[in-house]
Amino acid sequence: MVSIRRFSEADRGVLRDLVLQLHEALRPFDVDLAPGDQIIERYFNALLSEVERTAGAVFVAEDDGRAVGYVCVWGLVTPDDPDERPDPYSFMAELFVRPDWRGLGIGRRLVEHAERHAAGCGAYKMELKALAQNESAVHFYESLGYAPRVIIMSKHIGVAERKGGTAS
Repeated sequence: MVSIRRFSEADRGVLRDLVLQLHEALRPFDVDLAPGDQIIERYFNALLSEVERTAGAVFVAEDDGRAVGYVCVWGLVTPDDPDERPDPYSFMAELFVRPDWRGLGIGRRLVEHAERHAAGCGAYKMELKALAQNESAVHFYESLGYAPRVIIMSKHIGVAERKGGTAS
């Protein structure tokens, strides 16, 4: 039986590994993502720092003592754009379930925990980002009631194409 609980410092190593697995799973969808081993320490520390700064939370899904997924939610985030409603909202920074545990409702349960945390913080909405090419993630979030709000488009215009974070 899979249980969901709040992250503790004892989970730090396993959570770091899950964050790295998510990053590597996303790289095929986005050529601009650097190899995980180049960014993981800085990225992981920044992720947890933002959780703390915003009164956010990380929830871990466990099956028989093994971490099989997590969700990271930033508690209260202030909008950056001056033309947006100024009320703080929550941001689901990351959601990951190990491939062998997908399709069992774990992702849905993790999102429910994140949304309850956000509501408890007083957020009026939850936002998230999904890579456009990651169609299964987009469909998953849509099935939970999320809808696109802003689409960011990108075009590489430099002379040298970058691979793996270095110019070739």
